[in-house]
Amino acid sequence: MTVSFRIPYPATKAGKSEWSKLYGLNAYWRGKHWSKRKSDVAFWHQLTAREMDRQGVRKTPLRNPVILTFYHNDRLDCSNHAAIEKMIEDALHGRVIVNDDRRWVRGKESYFHDEDYILVVAREV
Repeated sequence: MTVSFRIPYPATKAGKSEWSKLYGLNAYWRGKHWSKRKSDVAFWHQLTAREMDRQGVRKTPLRNPVILTFYHNDRLDCSNHAAIEKMIEDALHGRVIVNDDRRWVRGKESYFHDEDYILVVAREV
């Protein structure tokens, strides 16, 4: 089984660029303060949950381990999405995935696409 949903980018390109700078791995690598990191986690968990609710995503975890795939369309380098993807993955815990440890998430893939949203796909393996 596969579960997928979209997380829209801000309405303006300037918003998308700023968003990327705020949440890209480089922001964390530079030593973002713990209180800001905590508010980032809350923001991404709330955003992810809201979009899953809005799009009718299941509320019970898949029964088998998954591969998570993320599709982005922003100016960040591919690996610079690590922090964003981790916060999204954590928001899936207990809803789409049982847990985010290696028993339940067997791998992660990151790609680019030309759409104006982040596409998140959880595919059972």
